[in-house]
Amino acid sequence: MLDEERVIALFRIVQEALTNVARHAGANEVTISLEQVGPHRRLEIRNDRRGFDSSAPRAKSFGLVGMRESALMLGGEIPVHSAPVSGTSIAVRIPADDDAHRQAGV
Repeated sequence: MLDEERVIALFRIVQEALTNVARHAGANEVTISLEQVGPHRRLEIRNDRRGFDSSAPRAKSFGLVGMRESALMLGGEIPVHSAPVSGTSIAVRIPADDDAHRQAGV
């Protein structure tokens, strides 16, 4: 079971990702999954439509920055994979509990 801090952080990441999908992706389908992978939780949000060029500079990417900060504060990571015609996938990986977080040296 996740503690309140992790639940809130993951909820906010999902909320921001869905806001971005609604504003920018024109998606027909969004898939959200949460699973335990060893000592970590993995949350993935994926859409099927309009992605973006992740190598291009982005003037206003505060949503992505906020999601990254939320994951980093919990000792995690949040790789974003996107392409203009194949959608976007955000895969958050955080320690499942404080013990794993401390062992990671954070």
